[in-house]
Amino acid sequence: MSKRYSSIFVFVAGVLLSPVPALAAPAPVIEASSQPGAPAETVKALEARLARVERMLENRTLVDMALALENLQRESQQLLGQLEEQAYALENLKKRQRDLYLDVDRRLAQLEAAQAKATAGASVASVAPLTGMAAPLGGGLTAAGGATAAAVSVPSATDPAAGVAVAEVETQQEHDDYERAFNLLKEGRYDLAVEAFKAFVQTYPKGRYTDNAQYWLGEANYVQRNFKAALAEFEQVVNNFPNSPKRPDALLKMGYTYQALGDNDRARLSLNSVRMNYPDTTAARLASKRLQELKP
Repeated sequence: MSKRYSSIFVFVAGVLLSPVPALAAPAPVIEASSQPGAPAETVKALEARLARVERMLENRTLVDMALALENLQRESQQLLGQLEEQAYALENLKKRQRDLYLDVDRRLAQLEAAQAKATAGASVASVAPLTGMAAPLGGGLTAAGGATAAAVSVPSATDPAAGVAVAEVETQQEHDDYERAFNLLKEGRYDLAVEAFKAFVQTYPKGRYTDNAQYWLGEANYVQRNFKAALAEFEQVVNNFPNSPKRPDALLKMGYTYQALGDNDRARLSLNSVRMNYPDTTAARLASKRLQELKP
């Protein structure tokens, strides 16, 4: 064997007997844009199309969201409009009910005043004639014993006729003061009505219309949402005027006021008191209806 073939044999044997080399690392990824054979225009066109598709998807999502938001706003506006209409109708109904109630109360007050005036007139007619008579000029009536009576007798402070006349004037004044306060309430001038009714109650603590004035004093505060002040006035009606026709209404409004103040337990007590003590009345029916709303 020649020297040349010996060298080739030794080299092949060395390669075969050497250990297996480690796996080669994967070839690096080369982007298409960096490959010498990839056209730059095609890559740019693909990137532009991809960006356009992304923008379209984003725009579509925004459009859907905008449409959904617009629908929600439209529905909210419709609901708000319906709510405002119902609130307006309810306020008109309350105002009409209050006006009717005030009108009935005014008519009752007028009837009471007319009755009082008629009673006073009958009392005056039943009083005995004055004891004195007008005498001719220069003379007088001679009583037994020679004494001369006065030509005309003037009613004294203790004269029944004078007392009736004074009482009639006071009754008319009380009626006028009550009407003045009541008209302020009807006109919606609640602050002035409160002051007028307060003055009335102080001026006529035992008057013919004091219980009514006390009740309307509570109503004037209730309408203005002065619930604590209203509650105090309604309690005055209940405690100080047990026989007043306004007492069931005052108890009813106490229940309403307690509910407005968040005290439902006391509201139930007041409303149940109306049902128990004044059955078959409008106040009792209203109390029953409100109790249904206050069920725990």
